[in-house]
Amino acid sequence: MEKLVMIKEQFPVQERSYEDRNGQMQVFASKGFVLTDGVDTFYAEAVGDYARGLKDLPTDEYHTVQCQMSARDFKDKNGAVRYQTEIRIVKIS
Repeated sequence: MEKLVMIKEQFPVQERSYEDRNGQMQVFASKGFVLTDGVDTFYAEAVGDYARGLKDLPTDEYHTVQCQMSARDFKDKNGAVRYQTEIRIVKIS
């Protein structure tokens, strides 16, 4: 997806440690954004080194953002099937 958006809010880079499939400790980095095109408002994250490289972007101008979206299903604590949509920023300019 490519969209022209304005940044409503952006959050600092967060880094979390995790153990990969080989048992090695790794660090996952992400930077979250609340974006709007004037009609829809949504939350998206940049991850990895790209997230680390993003400085505070101006919130008073429009940016072109390229995103990848995916959905996953899971069962909540009551056993009901629920869905979650994840939006990852690939490029923002």
